[in-house]
Amino acid sequence: MKKLGILLIFASAAVADPIYTVAEIGTGASVGYAVNSSGTVAGSVTNASGYQQAFVSTPAGIQTLPGGTSDSYAYGINNSGTAVGTTYAGGQAYGTIWSGSGTTLLGAGSYAMAINNQGEVVGGNGGAFAYADGVMQELATSSNIDWSAAYGVNDSGTVVGDGQLTNGTFRGIVWNADGSMTLLGTLGGASSQATAVSDSGEVVGFASLASGYQNAFAMIGGTMTDLGTLGLSSYAYGVNDSGEVVGYSYLDGGGQAAFLDYDGTMLNLNSLIPADSGWDLLAAYGINDAGQITGVGLYDGQLSAFLLTDPPPAGGGPITATPEPSELGIMAAGLALLAFVKWSAGRRRALTRGGQSDR
Repeated sequence: MKKLGILLIFASAAVADPIYTVAEIGTGASVGYAVNSSGTVAGSVTNASGYQQAFVSTPAGIQTLPGGTSDSYAYGINNSGTAVGTTYAGGQAYGTIWSGSGTTLLGAGSYAMAINNQGEVVGGNGGAFAYADGVMQELATSSNIDWSAAYGVNDSGTVVGDGQLTNGTFRGIVWNADGSMTLLGTLGGASSQATAVSDSGEVVGFASLASGYQNAFAMIGGTMTDLGTLGLSSYAYGVNDSGEVVGYSYLDGGGQAAFLDYDGTMLNLNSLIPADSGWDLLAAYGINDAGQITGVGLYDGQLSAFLLTDPPPAGGGPITATPEPSELGIMAAGLALLAFVKWSAGRRRALTRGGQSDR
């Protein structure tokens, strides 16, 4: 009991300490969708004409990307800085690749959603596809799937997305590197969607419950785990090789908040930044292996993309605290300390989680 008391006292003191710095990406209404290993963010920003325009971040600010006559969005970026997304012209969507050699359009009615470090691009044009070396390949589905799209790809060529079944419901899909396809289950409801996959093979997304709500999930080795919520429904959109998952959740009292799930504990990212930062983080969409996170929030009341970075403490060494949302009280503080112990030991998630958790 004495040791437990000491742990709780230490953790309570740690709750007030932020572990992320927040940087605004660009000026004007913007959203960050993906971040590569060097911290370069891909997203979209409102331009002077009122349209959304794709961008990538640079040390000097954002660099808008060419293409389209109305809206454009950059949804993915690899470590070489090649970005992918969608541009719109003449009422048509065009999957788009922005690289150092120029801009490539993938055809009318297409959407490019993600790219890996080998340059393989995935997306949808009525059916899920993978595009590499100038060749577009349709990803095979089963006969009971009428429509499909791909949203994520890892460096091994594993692709994730979803498809619409003939009964009208949607189910998450994993297209394995060996050419086989896995149809995902749900969390007790009728639908699911897979949004991202890490190089270690962890798949994340969201799925419906029997109640009709949707919860974020993570899947390792075929086991789908309910990540819970910060109040109501939750949605996962990014995962790194440490198993850190990001997304957003609706809150019981209204509104929404960006989250980080670490080792099975969902944390409100607003509790992990300085209280006087001026930010209200609404949704997190991408996370890299260094733990940098991008998404969208309100900065002094204005919609803006953000980049969270876990800063090294003065003099080097490990971060000395992992804060928890203050409303969880003393028990949450104990969990915060346990999370910190695991974090400092290597920030690695266990290879397997338990079964599905109850809402």
